[in-house]
Amino acid sequence: MLTAMHKRAGGFVAKVFIALLVLSFGIWGIADIFRGFRQDTLAQVGDAQVSTQSFMTAYSREVQNFSQRIGQPLSREQAANLGLPGQVLGQLVAEASFDHVATNLKIGISSSQLVKQIQANPAFQGADGRFDRNRLVQVLYANQLSEDMYVSQARKLAERRQVAEALSGSIRPPEALLQAAHRFRFEQRTVNYVELTADSVPPVAAPNDAELEAFFNDHKADYRAPEYRKLALLPVIPADIAKPDDVSDDVALKQYNADPDRFGTTERRQIWQLTYTDADKAAADEQKIKDGTSFEDLVTEKGLTLSDVDLGLLTKDAVLDPTIAETAFSASAGSVSEVIDTAFGQRIIKVGEIKPAANKPFDEVKDILKKEIAAEDAEREVLSLHDEIEDARAGGATLAEISQRFSLPLNTIDAIASDGTGPDGETVTLPDADNLLSEAFITEPGDEAPPVQVGRRGYLWFDVTDITPARDRTLDEVREKVVADWTADQTQKQLVAQADEMAAKLKEGADFPSLATASEMELKTSEPFSRDRNDNTLSAQAVTEAFSGPTGYVATADGANGGRIVLQVANITTPAFFAEADEMKQLDNELSQMLQTSLISQFVTGVQNAIGVEINQAALANAIGTSTNQ
Repeated sequence: MLTAMHKRAGGFVAKVFIALLVLSFGIWGIADIFRGFRQDTLAQVGDAQVSTQSFMTAYSREVQNFSQRIGQPLSREQAANLGLPGQVLGQLVAEASFDHVATNLKIGISSSQLVKQIQANPAFQGADGRFDRNRLVQVLYANQLSEDMYVSQARKLAERRQVAEALSGSIRPPEALLQAAHRFRFEQRTVNYVELTADSVPPVAAPNDAELEAFFNDHKADYRAPEYRKLALLPVIPADIAKPDDVSDDVALKQYNADPDRFGTTERRQIWQLTYTDADKAAADEQKIKDGTSFEDLVTEKGLTLSDVDLGLLTKDAVLDPTIAETAFSASAGSVSEVIDTAFGQRIIKVGEIKPAANKPFDEVKDILKKEIAAEDAEREVLSLHDEIEDARAGGATLAEISQRFSLPLNTIDAIASDGTGPDGETVTLPDADNLLSEAFITEPGDEAPPVQVGRRGYLWFDVTDITPARDRTLDEVREKVVADWTADQTQKQLVAQADEMAAKLKEGADFPSLATASEMELKTSEPFSRDRNDNTLSAQAVTEAFSGPTGYVATADGANGGRIVLQVANITTPAFFAEADEMKQLDNELSQMLQTSLISQFVTGVQNAIGVEINQAALANAIGTSTNQ
């Protein structure tokens, strides 16, 4: 289909896509064009639909991306609690809203223009920066898209962009807004402050039973035991099944001889050469050497130095001319050759330093070679075992039965939470298996989960054999932690009270240096800082407070390293406003994008209010429960 469109388009120069459009990234994102689709419908927006498959694909991707950002897998429940299903569905419904508008306004794009846009996509360009059809095929194959499917999706995206461009166009912020944003971003403040730490207040006495019980009941959710799962693990990893002792010396020796340079160095020789185009001059120099003239003197007679005629310290295979190589590597160190005929003319050479080959003996390296050979054999065995184990699983065999049949270790993890910790709070050691925890927490006991990959060549099969539901712990189970938390809470309350008392005195006109001295605290002065740029001396809350009032403003905030801070704004500076400055041009672009996004968001809301949005709640619930396990 793309080829046919290209032919109809005739000759053209590929153009770059429309310049950055917030709509494409803020509402649906260009990457979302790579989605499969079916006829089943999860949402209806006027004349446009959101298929269940498109939602499942987008939702799985979002869960995976979020898991990577936070460094741990998300369970279905966690993803739902974070609102990810609603975010993904909202994005897809926004797309559908634009599709409805584009259809009703009869917006379209010609095939020739669509071809230009597709060919301008950096994802389809080769190393030379030009459209590469092979690259197109690779990208579509990786995303499980046919060419026709992709062209259809690209056409919809182009139509949405036309609607968005008509809405937001080249909207720019007014100068008054730009000046206010400049002041907000670049204004700098300096504060005087003192830090109150746990040492600033009297030690807290131990709590009585009533105080501890009340605190525990108020914070019971903080001590709740998470859901734990018991796992049976069957790893099949090359390193575990490799048998170096089974590799014979003969096999290892053959590998050793196949790469003689690996465990040492090849012989190298220093070679100098004089070149001749006149045979008589070559013969005359050869006679001089026979009569006792040194090679070095001969070089000097020609107005040259040894570095001018130096070929270098070379291995035999690095010498380009085979005649020179044979002559140099059959002579002794310091010897000078007769005239030799080469492919590039006549030469006289001298051999300098000889660095002999220095290989480690076979006995020193045979264990290394045996491990490598065994590892290669094990990788092939893993592939064979993978198929056999899958067949056994399909036949109803349990992991325990498979373990016995193939003499493989079956490991058990008695209890692990979705964050990878055990009941003791310590991290449980797991195989380096991709997505093991995320897969384990969407698998129910009795389900047959697919194997997960371990490293580059290994596999791991697992079963969830038991689930311990999340529960509220008793006070006796966590008494030590509750006491520590209660003590920290009481200490913090004292710090807050002391900081508030000091702040009240400052607001009444007390002198800050005198007040700090009387309280035996060090009065510090910060470096100038802006809202988003400080040296981490002050906490984020303290920075926010520092920008909440004029010079002399007093506030308290949490400290960067715990404790409490009392601060007073000492100085405020704002750099001059120059609209032509590079930083202002960047700020202008950012504000433009924000305005465009806001306008488009309001438009989408208006469209949806006017035409209505219908959600298939049953299909949505089913998709949320299964999409991450597709």
